[in-house]
Order: sequence, then C-alpha cells, then structure tokens
Amino acid sequence: VHCSYCNGTGTETINTGPFVMRSTCRRCGGRGSVVTNPCVICRGSGQIKQKKTVVVPVPAGVEDGQTVRMPVGRKEIFITFRVQKSSVFRRDGADIHSDLFISIAQAVLGGTARSPGLYETINILIPPGIQADQKIRMSGKGIPRVNSYGYGDHYIQVKIKVPKRLTDRQRALMLSYAEDETDVEGTVNGIASTNTGKRSTGN
Repeated sequence: VHCSYCNGTGTETINTGPFVMRSTCRRCGGRGSVVTNPCVICRGSGQIKQKKTVVVPVPAGVEDGQTVRMPVGRKEIFITFRVQKSSVFRRDGADIHSDLFISIAQAVLGGTARSPGLYETINILIPPGIQADQKIRMSGKGIPRVNSYGYGDHYIQVKIKVPKRLTDRQRALMLSYAEDETDVEGTVNGIASTNTGKRSTGN
C-alpha cells in the first residue's frame, strides 16, 4: 500500500534549523509503498535462501578448481568445478599424457600398438629402436583449449615390459643375442663372454 510516512515519494524531509535535508524514507526504504501483510517466509523482502540442485552445462576444457559464472533461470551463479582424476590420463593444461607398454621385440624391431585416447582408440606406429620413457606426440588429440581455438596434444610415454619368465627357446635366443652385443656395460648372466670380451659373473 501507499507509504503514508513519505506520502509515496520514497524520500523524507528533515528540518535541521536553517537547513532542509532529504533522505531515503526510513519506513518504506525508498520504494514509496509498504507491505501490510508481509510473507512469513521472506518477511516481505521477496527473496529467500535455499539449497537447490541445478543442471548446468560443463564447458569443454574446464580445469580443476576453475570458477565459471553461469546463468541459471533469472539469476547468475558462480560454479567452481572439481575434475575427477583419471587412472589413464595425466593432464597438463590442454595437453594430456598417458603410458604405453610395449614388448622388448616391439622396442627393438618397431611395429604398431593401440592406446586409449580421449575420443577414440589410437593406432600408434612404433619406430625401431625406441627407448624407454621416449614420448610420442599425437598432435591435436588433447583437451579443447579454454578461451582459445584448437586442441592440446596427447603425449604417449613408452614403457618397455621386461618379461619375468622366459621359455627355453626365448632364453636361448636372448643368450645368443647377448653374446653378439658390442655395447655391454658390465656383464651378462648366463654367457661366457660378450663381443667386448667381458665375462659373466653368473650362471
């Protein structure tokens, strides 16, 4: 209803001797009207506090701990995202890293392998003589760049699987290979000597 204190103007006049001051009406708060029967929940403010679950879109490339302002209904809210860690991928900005385990034969002779990617399984060409922990870069296979164009890269780190058990044939082949090695540092168990003349200390 119409505020009788300020006569609906939203302001009140205060006389202080020779001066006249105008200020916001103390009763209606400058609205020019008052609520005679205020809501018992919001007490006439028109707003209430409540916890509510809302569904929001997740921006591509969002990082852990990043806060984003989003419109929800007629309001805007600030949402802080927590990105769950992956058991396969490690993130570095828009780039991701993962491990690829290959056999000794693949490392020496080269070949192909398959590795999980963010969007699909990746076919990887392994060059002959690849070293342990060497990285293969898959350009544009990473995460979308935030506030920019394009995607990051996927770096695949090579891990060489060393077998713990060998068949008799595999062991014989390895011993034959060891006898012909020319860059042995130390000795090799199971052979008399290598091409470098170094002898074994084991059986």
